Amino acid sequence: MPNRIKYVYIFLFLSILVTSCEDNSSSDSGALFINEFLASNDACYPDEAGEYDDWVELYNSSSDPIDVGGMYIADNLEDELYLIPNTDNSLTTVPGNGYLILWFDKDEEQGPHHIGEKLSGDGEGIYLLSDSTTIVDSLSFDVQETDVSMGRSPDGSNNWVNFTTPTPGASNK
Repeated sequence: MPNRIKYVYIFLFLSILVTSCEDNSSSDSGALFINEFLASNDACYPDEAGEYDDWVELYNSSSDPIDVGGMYIADNLEDELYLIPNTDNSLTTVPGNGYLILWFDKDEEQGPHHIGEKLSGDGEGIYLLSDSTTIVDSLSFDVQETDVSMGRSPDGSNNWVNFTTPTPGASNK
């Protein structure tokens, strides 16, 4: 009987160890969402240079930070995928339960948050990929109104709504 109890304890210990390793992963891309975007930004929300460019907000629904450096984002899977630089993960990390804005402005020289593509206000798709073939999140949209964003309400849900007052970097309420 004591040997059986010893094996049960060993099994329980190993089960707890494996479970805790899986639960503490900070690279769980399943917690990342394309949460809000504005494909026709004329005077709504400027980037750090004061320019009104199209943007995409990523939302991390986990409590652990997720670095998107090394992931891809694209507006069309048939065209070139944009590799999000992973040179400085402090700039490409989406904080736990937080947001990161990526600017679709064809101006990559402004930093790792600037994508070498523009979004089409006439409608298209947005794709976030963990590698060149694995889609983490995506959406398709039709013609967009100027300075009106589309976002998930609440954050990370499947319910998309228009925001006449966009909320980049903040909760979609």
